[in-house]
Amino acid sequence: MNQHLTIVYCTSRQDCKVDWFLDSLAIQNGFDSTDLDVVIVDLHHSERRERGESVPWFRAQKLPDRFIYKHVPVKPNVWQGKHRLTKEDWFAAANARNTGLCLAPDGYIAYADDLSVLLPGWLDRVKAAMAGGYVACGTYRKVKNLVVKDGEVISFADYHGGHDTRTRFAPTDLHPCEGGWLFGCSCAMPVEALLTIGGWPEYCDGLGSEDYVCGLALQNAGFKLFYDKKMMTYESEELHHIGTPLKKTDKGKSPDDKSHRALNIVLSGQRYFDNYYPGAGIRDERDRVLRGEPWTIRNNPQHDWYDGKLISEM
Repeated sequence: MNQHLTIVYCTSRQDCKVDWFLDSLAIQNGFDSTDLDVVIVDLHHSERRERGESVPWFRAQKLPDRFIYKHVPVKPNVWQGKHRLTKEDWFAAANARNTGLCLAPDGYIAYADDLSVLLPGWLDRVKAAMAGGYVACGTYRKVKNLVVKDGEVISFADYHGGHDTRTRFAPTDLHPCEGGWLFGCSCAMPVEALLTIGGWPEYCDGLGSEDYVCGLALQNAGFKLFYDKKMMTYESEELHHIGTPLKKTDKGKSPDDKSHRALNIVLSGQRYFDNYYPGAGIRDERDRVLRGEPWTIRNNPQHDWYDGKLISEM
């Protein structure tokens, strides 16, 4: 690789099958740990490891010989983690992904979802995006009874509802696409592209929809996006339903509900999210963190931007 690559894996699950991801990455064609960092952003377990507690599913003893890696909690935010204002942990994928962004050196950044395994060729397609300078929108398939051994898919059962619907609209393996085709489960882009738009849109935390909103902002900012059928991950469908899911809600009534208002912000041309950071935004926060300084402890926003409700009452 001529550029550095950071792969960010975000999870809020008690058992996220991180070994599927790590093992499948280690056997990818052209894998070179000297040019690659792995950042595992973990709502639950990173602080347990810092306290010396056992985390059985996280095979940390194997990682130093295979990866340059970080296992970190989500950065301080009002929706989840020890600095939250909410009464319980809420869904906050944008904040988690921005945690990885702030820990990524210059180059490219890729994201993979938990409960997923990388299929052969995934890293090759990320490298192709790096060579081409574009935003890669990878594809996914949710399956049942997924069995993975040493990073290889051994068996699975088809799940009709788990097929990526974007595929039918892409006549070629690498197809130019609009920003709404960006899904967070498998994607890659220049670090500078995300910094240019201020990072993933944290006004979507507590709601969702942050991935295609981010993609549309990247499009608005002039970045080229391509949907790549060969940048494939498989996800376990039934494991998504184990445990209590993080809370999220789409307030209001369609077509004036919160998700439509969030979408309309970028459809109106929005190309930058301040994400409640003053001044230079998340770019400045990243600079500080990469210098080894502590995260900024934020208590904003105090109110839900959609209805004005105090977040501390949610």
